[in-house]
Amino acid sequence: MKSVQWVKILLCLILACVNVFLFVVSWGVDYRILVAREHIRFRQEMPTMDSWINSPFGKLKNYVFNVTNAEEFRSGRDSRLKVKEIGPIVYRIVGFNDILDRNETNVRYRKHRYRVVEFLPEESVAPDVLNWTITSTNNVILGAATKVKHTAPLAAFGFDAALMMEDIFVTDSVYYFLWEFTRPLLQTLSRISNIRPNVAVLYNALKEKEEVYTVNIGPKRGIENFFRIETLNGEVIIREQLPHTRQYDSNSCPFNVSGALDNSLFPPFVQPDTPLSIVAIESCRVLPLTYQRQERYNGLDTFRYTLLQSHQKPPGCLDTSYGVKLPDGMFDVSQCVINDAPSAFSMPHFYGSSYNWSQHYEGYTPNAEDHEPYILLEPVTGIPVTEKYRFQSNIPIPDLRRFSSRLSRFSNMMIPSFWYEFEMGQLPGFVTSLMWINVNIVQHIQPYCMVLFLVLALWSVLKAIRVACGDLGYVVLFRKLCGDLGTVTALETKFQATSASPDVAVK
Repeated sequence: MKSVQWVKILLCLILACVNVFLFVVSWGVDYRILVAREHIRFRQEMPTMDSWINSPFGKLKNYVFNVTNAEEFRSGRDSRLKVKEIGPIVYRIVGFNDILDRNETNVRYRKHRYRVVEFLPEESVAPDVLNWTITSTNNVILGAATKVKHTAPLAAFGFDAALMMEDIFVTDSVYYFLWEFTRPLLQTLSRISNIRPNVAVLYNALKEKEEVYTVNIGPKRGIENFFRIETLNGEVIIREQLPHTRQYDSNSCPFNVSGALDNSLFPPFVQPDTPLSIVAIESCRVLPLTYQRQERYNGLDTFRYTLLQSHQKPPGCLDTSYGVKLPDGMFDVSQCVINDAPSAFSMPHFYGSSYNWSQHYEGYTPNAEDHEPYILLEPVTGIPVTEKYRFQSNIPIPDLRRFSSRLSRFSNMMIPSFWYEFEMGQLPGFVTSLMWINVNIVQHIQPYCMVLFLVLALWSVLKAIRVACGDLGYVVLFRKLCGDLGTVTALETKFQATSASPDVAVK
């Protein structure tokens, strides 16, 4: 044989061996596991890496409340505050995850949540909404009164006299309340203490916080532990809560970040009963996710999780804010806001709370569709496809009967500052395409691939034999291997005559 024939034979045999090897490997593995193991290696070359690095991304929708009967409430003609919601006031948000260190078992990165903050006038309730004038409660005075009642109750008698020049209601622009809210009292105190003078909600909420995560990656840690947190800022306890951990049982307080997630990626193959929780950095706690139901979204079957259940009882370490017992469906965040102000989070419009808001307000319309926070998670890949992260910030007011009448009218109220919704942006098209292939193709293609490997292996062997026999055709090769079945041998049987045949005459 010529050398060219030997090369062809060798190539065919190699191809046959490769396909036999692929068939044997495919027999003992699950393609979905192989894809997942590559995904959790979290390599720089992964096609989803760019989307993760530039996250979180989406729209931050903010809502404030305009008090329409301030004079009537102040004079006592109205016993309830009438409020009108103003919003959405929309900002585009783009974050950035800066990888600091990586090895085969973990990655350490710094999260910048608000690298880009851009006002979107055309998507807001009106392009000039920031210039609208609204009336709001003076939350500086109400928050200070709550603090005084809890820490120095005897000072209540001189409190109102010291703040006689401060009105209990403030009228100014939406921009002022979101970005520049300050009062003479705060400016004075800031000169002699660490109190910050600007208490505007977005000005403080969108400030950069130190967030350095160390999370699990790689097959050695296990697929079920992918991207679960080891430490946050080098600690297993959220830094703002460290001074308070001695007061509470660490197992019952949601301050330990070990095993939680940062809400950007989740482990693959999530089941409805898989324990999941996320670090809510704006409230300095860990939030458990509660599975609700399956939901179809953009051609994918997802799991819907809520971040706060209706009438959910707060943990014992978060059920009181400056002596005020919080209703179900709320939790204390005073250790996590500016100046340690009295503050509690709830769902917007007090949805799912046991607080009887109708006793103090008119104008709220709580409902699940508009006010329930949730995440839609694709369970096979562990990638969130959308989320609406919704919370309302409130000031819990205690019984202020010892204060002046203008303050005592607010006794036992929950005073909303604002509420917000972070709506996750659409994933890039190629990411959703890869997810769709992973979910709908990979899990069904394995048997077809195994049949293809067998066919290719058989063809390669036959091709090698044909080349070795001089490039014979398949029919000739078959005859050569199995015999010439095209030739038919006839069997002849002869019989001897026993008597002469009579002649038969026909006339």
